[in-house]
Amino acid sequence: MKFLKFFILTISLMAYSQTFGQDLDSYKWKNRLLLFVAQHINDNALSANLNAFTKEQKKLTDRDLVLFAMSPKKVYNQDNSKSNLNAELIYKQLKLAPDFEGVLLIGKDGGIKLTKAYPLTPEVVFDKIDGMPMRQSEMRSRKD
Repeated sequence: MKFLKFFILTISLMAYSQTFGQDLDSYKWKNRLLLFVAQHINDNALSANLNAFTKEQKKLTDRDLVLFAMSPKKVYNQDNSKSNLNAELIYKQLKLAPDFEGVLLIGKDGGIKLTKAYPLTPEVVFDKIDGMPMRQSEMRSRKD
C-alpha cells in the first residue's frame, strides 16, 4: 500500500512538472543564468542584447553562463527553442514586476547578482561575474 501511495505521488509530481514546467532550481550550483526579459520575446532591445552575448560563446561557456529569453508567459533557450522553464513560476520566484524589461544575472547560488535595463554590454556582465568570489576560485582551480 505504501508503494502504491508513493507511486501515485511520484506520478502526480511528474505530471505537475510537465504541466507547469520547471523553475530555476535545476541550475543551482551548476550554472549562472542570464535572463533577457521583455513583454514580448521578439522585442528589439531583447534581441539586440541577446545577439551581443551569443557572439561570445567561449566566454559564456568559460563562466558556466546559460542564456534565456523570457516574457511573462514563455521562456526560450539561447537557440530560440522553447525552454521547459515556466515563466510565471520564475516571475514569482524572482519577485519580478510584470512590466520589468531588462537583464537579470542569476548566480550559481540562485541569487540575483545584477538587474539592469537594456542596453547591457557583455563586458559589464563578464566583469561582474569575474569579480565574484566563486568565479575567482574557479579561475584559480583551472590554472592548477
